[in-house]
Amino acid sequence: MRTIKHGTDRPDLVTEIIRQKNMTPADRDRLSVALYQGALVVLPSDTVYGLACLATIPGAVQRIYEVKDRLQDKPVALVFSSIEQIFSVIPDLPVILQSALGKLLPGPVTAIIPFEEGAGGIEAHGPGSIGVRIIPSPAGDIYNELPGPLAVTSANLSGQPDTVAVGDIPEKILDVCDFVIDAGRCRHQVPSTVIDLRPLIAGAPPVILRRGAMSREEIEERTGWSE
Repeated sequence: MRTIKHGTDRPDLVTEIIRQKNMTPADRDRLSVALYQGALVVLPSDTVYGLACLATIPGAVQRIYEVKDRLQDKPVALVFSSIEQIFSVIPDLPVILQSALGKLLPGPVTAIIPFEEGAGGIEAHGPGSIGVRIIPSPAGDIYNELPGPLAVTSANLSGQPDTVAVGDIPEKILDVCDFVIDAGRCRHQVPSTVIDLRPLIAGAPPVILRRGAMSREEIEERTGWSE
């Protein structure tokens, strides 16, 4: 573990950088407490590093928008620890979407599903829809030990390159984070593929909105869909 002492903006805050492979149960407890208190943290994934907070804490998601200079109409994704957690938080998903999520997740994909802002006490700036992820092991193992769902977006400033290693994280983001969990360089080093599953409800095929770490071939292999 190493720490970064910050300056005038938040002189009381020391960011702890902890190697994921060295995390102890006590570290996970402190990280969980910080999230419940509305902290922002940087967490690893299989694609890029993410700036995260607990999605049910009032005001926490808004802090992410402010530090990133992110447009308010761009929703953040929700990261879950399991399919079961998705279904417990968003219980009214059509069966066809439940089946699709089970085929795609976990994996380097963000799946767009129907979601009404405020459902389950979640703040995500996603009126009408939201992107959901389950991050595979080994980077995803940390999410099994944390409260959730987490609102997560890439740990960069809007319009700047994605961060694939802790050394890439901008100082402005480090300045507001309580913890950074370092898992080394991300496996894929490109953002997740974004797939809109909502057309399935009307019997149409899903739509790839952003090509990324999951290839079209893998999507077809997992699901049997084709464009």
